[in-house]
Amino acid sequence: MSDSNKKKQEFYLPVNEATEKLRALADELEKGVVTINKQKCSMAVDTDVKIGLKAKGDTFSAKLKFKLANALLETEDGEVESTSSTETDGESYMDLKRRMSKDFKAIKKSCIQEQVLPEPDLVERFYLDSKTMCTYPSKGKDFFETYLKQADLFYEAFETSDLKAMGTAVTALGKIRKNCHERHK
Repeated sequence: MSDSNKKKQEFYLPVNEATEKLRALADELEKGVVTINKQKCSMAVDTDVKIGLKAKGDTFSAKLKFKLANALLETEDGEVESTSSTETDGESYMDLKRRMSKDFKAIKKSCIQEQVLPEPDLVERFYLDSKTMCTYPSKGKDFFETYLKQADLFYEAFETSDLKAMGTAVTALGKIRKNCHERHK
């Protein structure tokens, strides 16, 4: 990321709190959505993580770096902002689509088959990935507006725990997806 898009969080904790924070970060990494300063950042499950460890005298430092899956960040008030005006360079389009397909199947199973709300992190990642997908102008641009409106309805239904509306939105997203894939695959 360029410096203008830099999101940084530093904190000092006692060792026992640091271990809890690292465990929570590990859980977020596994789910593919990391929170930095109250902003949710989506990242690919297969992202390479750079870990730097340094010891000098009585000081030990550690640094983690990883590349975001997409250039979208969700702000504290729920607004999604793009950190790039071009296609995403954090992961390939195919990797994004594979993850979205897997997530969509899990969401569909929860909402329609099991009649339960899906996991919040799964919904968050799918919603952010949906917005990222629509930044690829050569990949079905004629469907983006309709898809994004339906994705918004899906997310609003989730926020209000309206399972019936979520099921309707998931079904509609599935139809849009099918029509888009028929035309663009």
